[in-house]
Amino acid sequence: MGEEKGRNCGDGWERFSRSIASLSISLLPTLLFILVMAYIIVAGLQNANITFTVQGQEVTMKYPGISLPLNYSAIRNAVVYLFAAVLIGLPLPLLSRRWKPLKVFISLIQAGVFVYGLYTFVMMIINFASTLT
Repeated sequence: MGEEKGRNCGDGWERFSRSIASLSISLLPTLLFILVMAYIIVAGLQNANITFTVQGQEVTMKYPGISLPLNYSAIRNAVVYLFAAVLIGLPLPLLSRRWKPLKVFISLIQAGVFVYGLYTFVMMIINFASTLT
């Protein structure tokens, strides 16, 4: 029983903050990957000529112009906010009991940022699906 209590030290807001930070860290690489790949596809390869050799002959392929229904600024903001939310939650276990209102505030900010990041991700999927139909 004492071992379980030692493992779960911290108040409920610290555990909540730790859980939200874990979820944010899981969502962060996904949004970063989508942001980078969309930028490469849309901006980096826009009207690029790609040359390669097939059985001794040079083949040139022109990459067409593509428009993806992405809100780049929303994705970029979600990535920055998620990273910042994880960082502001790091010193939370170091705060004493008299700083509990600050712990609650930081935990709620982290939860709000995670919901914003998740909303951005889901809306991106819905926009992709709507362009396919």
